[in-house]
Amino acid sequence: MFRSLLCCKRLLTSASRCTHGGLGLPNVRNIKPMPSAVLSLGRPLDDCKSFQAMVHTHAPKLAAKTIKVIDAGKKMEITWNNGETSRFHAVWLRHHCRCVECYCPSSNQRSLHFDELPLEVLILKATLSDSATVQIQWNDNSHIGEFTPAFLQKYCYSQSSLEKKKNSLKTSLYTKPCVPSVMWQDLEEESYVHKWLSDINEHGLSLVKGAPNTIDLMLECIPRHVAPLVNSTYGKIYNAIVEEANPINLSCSRKKLQYHMDMVYYESTPGIQFLHCIRFDESLVGGETVFVDMFAICEEFRRTNPLEFEILCSFPTAFEVSSDTPVNLLIMRPVINLNREKEIIGVYWSPMASSELQIAEEDVLDYCRAKQLFARAISNFHIQNIVRLRPGDIIAFNNRRMAHARNELSGSGERHLQGCYVNSCEYKSRLITLARKYGDASSIKRVGNMDWM
Repeated sequence: MFRSLLCCKRLLTSASRCTHGGLGLPNVRNIKPMPSAVLSLGRPLDDCKSFQAMVHTHAPKLAAKTIKVIDAGKKMEITWNNGETSRFHAVWLRHHCRCVECYCPSSNQRSLHFDELPLEVLILKATLSDSATVQIQWNDNSHIGEFTPAFLQKYCYSQSSLEKKKNSLKTSLYTKPCVPSVMWQDLEEESYVHKWLSDINEHGLSLVKGAPNTIDLMLECIPRHVAPLVNSTYGKIYNAIVEEANPINLSCSRKKLQYHMDMVYYESTPGIQFLHCIRFDESLVGGETVFVDMFAICEEFRRTNPLEFEILCSFPTAFEVSSDTPVNLLIMRPVINLNREKEIIGVYWSPMASSELQIAEEDVLDYCRAKQLFARAISNFHIQNIVRLRPGDIIAFNNRRMAHARNELSGSGERHLQGCYVNSCEYKSRLITLARKYGDASSIKRVGNMDWM
């Protein structure tokens, strides 16, 4: 499929690239690696601007100045008091009617039957009421509906409005290492929970310092502050304890763990991951957890290797876990997922859980080449957050955005982490609820869960 294009690319670029062994993959790093920042948990991270600390500027309240029916009743045009205009189709307005016949305010659900509405519905009359609401009468049995200016402003679908909304949702890609933090005792105040969850949304991760290093602490505190825990094949909570021999999972070994995202073999990969440090003996050397922003890596990879980027968006990778439990979870999907505007909305990466390759024979070499180049881009990414957890620390991160690795452990001593997960939608729901009270809900970014919003 991509063979002819790739051949052309290789001919054009072979003179400027040096090849390596194996599959003959080129070194395409165009950015000099920058030193990684090791997080010192004893000093403040003043250079890490939190989502909560951002100054949100709110535009003056808009009001409808004039309303007119245009295009022979097929549309309505509003001129706002700031001079801007918005246009709405008659059928769109009819589908979103908020009258008691069409909408149930107590359940926030529509009772309207879309299959019974004519697509050619027209507006007979549109007026401004004394309370500044917009009243519309359609030719659909002379049905009358009413809309608030706030509703029409929020859901305006003009090109400029959609562009503004799209830009406000874009993930803030990493430009330097940053690990914001909150203190455990502060989470008793909801405003600090909002800061914590907002920092995860903005930076991909956040650290809670000073929590008790109590076994199973997260079984109670995470549902209370965030959302219910995901119950996976590992249960609601799992233990990562260093074992000398025959570890049940690589996370329990002393080996270096390569960058990965957890449980990508689930249809709904867990969203927010929490790691609570119960014990980490000072005698142990290494064992730091390292985080990279997969969305930033993907954007860089798109720029440096556009054809390989397209391959990873087009061909599925198989992710699988199986054991004697018995458990056998298998799913196939692309590593990188885009919406119709080619924006990245999801990434799945876990070499340890990658299953046997099953694609057409003629595409195998091109796919392997693209996958290895991407793996090198991740390993060599120039911005890393390196965290050595201490007893009582809880690191929370977006498992749909951040890949994490672990440095090799050596020396004598014990290390015990407990982990758990929260669903992306549950996390985002809690964040929106808190943002409406303490911040700006319109500034919440995408969370990488394949949502186009």
